[in-house]
Amino acid sequence: MNMKLTKRVPARTKTFEASACKLDFMAMSPRFREIRSKMRNKLDKCEWCGHVFADGEMMALAISNEGNKPLCQNCGKTLLASEEISNEPKRGHDGFQAS
Repeated sequence: MNMKLTKRVPARTKTFEASACKLDFMAMSPRFREIRSKMRNKLDKCEWCGHVFADGEMMALAISNEGNKPLCQNCGKTLLASEEISNEPKRGHDGFQAS
């Protein structure tokens, strides 16, 4: 069950693959900003498009080998949609192809 976002950037194509995505992860808040203020990655913007989260805005969370990444709702929906149009056959939790 792999999902991915792809975009063309100058001279290369950037791809981000995730194994899961939760659209309604949590809302941005002043308390969240305060907690993350001293950390290297503030998690205050979308990792894919750079959209800065406003207070009260719902963040999505993508889970990948590169670590958990916050996404805006548009990028989260695009990521989830990429799984639906994937050419790979879907497999159940037991490893067998779903019908």
